[in-house]
This record gives sequence, structure tokens and C-alpha cells, in this order.
Amino acid sequence: MTPPWVHPIFLLTNLFLLLHCSQPLNAQAEHPVPQGIFLEAGGAAPYYSLNYTRQLFAAEKVSGHFRIGGAVWGKGLAMPVGASLLLGGGAHHPELTLTLTPYSEGLRFWNRDDSDLLLDLVLGVGYRYQPASGAFFVAAGLFPYLHFDPTPAMLSEEQAELRLRVGLSVGWYF
Repeated sequence: MTPPWVHPIFLLTNLFLLLHCSQPLNAQAEHPVPQGIFLEAGGAAPYYSLNYTRQLFAAEKVSGHFRIGGAVWGKGLAMPVGASLLLGGGAHHPELTLTLTPYSEGLRFWNRDDSDLLLDLVLGVGYRYQPASGAFFVAAGLFPYLHFDPTPAMLSEEQAELRLRVGLSVGWYF
């Protein structure tokens, strides 16, 4: 039986409520912080992930965003957490992403002895189309990553494997 706090929908809902309610009400009304959701195929997680994103800062030609997501497939569970930078102006943006993705292919996070907990350190380089006045966006990129098996006796950078994923995402800011 999976503990309820492990379920990604539960985690995303609680994070959304925490981040959304963390500012005073008058600050939200005067300067709402862009936040959204996106579905990513490939990219930071092994197969796909549903993600929440929130803008951390914005300047004329660069903006920073936080992301957290979740994915469940078969007996697998992944939870990408990271940040991205959007560069450029207008509707076309180069995008840089740095994400840490812990995942398990056996859903045994709570049993460390029998766990098959894995860890990917992902650096994404891509393109995002997002009109300045629109809420919809689409992105594509390459995601090279270091794959670790962080069992207590085996965690070392010498055993890390360099791998590559392609990622496509579609999302909506609200």
C-alpha cells in the first residue's frame, strides 16, 4: 500500500496551495505571479511528468522559473524538481533547465533496504514558444543527464552514466 503522502497528485496539490497562499492577498491582486502547469513527455523524468511551475523573477530579457512535478507509470514514480531560465524577448525563447529527478521503479521509497531509488541530474537546453500576451506555451529540447544509483555503498561520480533524453512539453499559465 502506497502511503498517501507519496502520491504525486497529493504532493502537487499541497505545493500549489503552499505557494499560492504564501503571499499577502493585496500583493496577489496588484502583481499576480505567473504560475502554471505543463505536461512534459521525456525531458526531466524518464517517460513523462505533470508539472507545476511558478515564475521567480522577470527582467527585460530573462526570467526564472521553479518547477516541481510527478509521474507514475506501472510500479514507477518520479518527482522532478528544478529551475529554468527563459532568455530573449517576444514569443521565442531559448530555455535552460536544471532539474534533480529522484525516481523509483518499484515504489519503495519508504523501505531503503529493498529500494531501487535512482537519481538523475538533468540539464536541459531547448526552445520555448510563448507569446508575451498569451498563457499557452509549447517547448522542445535535449536533456542530457547524469544517472546515479545512490545506494549507500555505491554513490560516486565515477559510476554515474551520461545519458540523453528528448523532451516535448505543452503548458498553460494562469
